[in-house]
Amino acid sequence: MAPDPGKWERMAFIPKSRYVSDPPPADSTPFPVYSALVTQWVQAGRAVPGMPDREWERLMATPVWPTW
Repeated sequence: MAPDPGKWERMAFIPKSRYVSDPPPADSTPFPVYSALVTQWVQAGRAVPGMPDREWERLMATPVWPTW
């Protein structure tokens, strides 16, 4: 609305979505359940998200066709 009472002026409408700030930073502390699960999987030799997979790397390193 206009600053003076009784006067009407066209005001530009700017939705609040234009002023969205950056999302809050993610908490970098790992969850205890996830940490325990990762430790258990590493000890068992299983693949863990975010870590290199030794079996996959070995499979990708071998040629598909036999070489003579």
